[in-house]
Amino acid sequence: MGEEEKAEEKPKEKFTLHFPTENNLSIMGIVVGALVAILPWLPAIVKGVGAIVVILWGADCVRKTARYGLGTGVPSIGVLAMGYGLVGGITGIVIGSVPVLYGVGIVEPAVLIGVAAVGAVGYISGILANSEKFIGMKIPGLERGMAELGMAGALAVIIESSMIAGTWNASVVIPNIIENGVIATIFILSGFGMLQPFNSCLGADERRGRTLLVSVEIGGLCCIIFGVVASLMPAPSGILQGIQLIILGVIVWILFYSSYVRACLREAHAVVGTGLIKTMR
Repeated sequence: MGEEEKAEEKPKEKFTLHFPTENNLSIMGIVVGALVAILPWLPAIVKGVGAIVVILWGADCVRKTARYGLGTGVPSIGVLAMGYGLVGGITGIVIGSVPVLYGVGIVEPAVLIGVAAVGAVGYISGILANSEKFIGMKIPGLERGMAELGMAGALAVIIESSMIAGTWNASVVIPNIIENGVIATIFILSGFGMLQPFNSCLGADERRGRTLLVSVEIGGLCCIIFGVVASLMPAPSGILQGIQLIILGVIVWILFYSSYVRACLREAHAVVGTGLIKTMR
């Protein structure tokens, strides 16, 4: 093999992952997110995995809803998802924390009331947006997309609040997550994880598998940042929870970011740069 042929060889993928189909990923996001949400006693590392799955689901929802030509609407729909999610998540936390509904701490399904409510609101908003009598956007699947995005956002708020504070009970979440402004970090990072993958990969050569790699690696970054925040929580278990999340986040970020870069190198017609990224071959 000549020197020219060797130089043009594409890097081999060392870490590959086949994502579920759109329908299966939606089911996985709902099931995993709901299970993690109703089991507040789970360790932080499991909640972190749940949060990553929910962010992945949300990013896929943004992709399948916005790929019909929303353009600048990609960031908007991601922020809208977390806006719905913030309302639904906090509503679920407050309702689920009512003494009559809050059980013995093993299984707490009442928190999902807020998730279901915001899913219904999202579906109705999708109908109104598509209806010719109102906005008339005529985007295929917008109704389902808005419902799923609202639920994904709500589950992200519930799970991330729980993995930082140790529980999603309102008596802990309100002072430690909402009043001190940590909720803003949850809003920004979760929204970023859902909207940025498709926004950054948008174009004629966009590919679902490559796009979703970005959402998982952003989920890893979220776990690192939330792990630092969890370490500062007043609860005795805060440092332990924080270390778990940081370790999980670092592993996920390294695996998926390097996989994304290799996918870009392999699929690009040409790579021109400083040479920093090419050292990852």
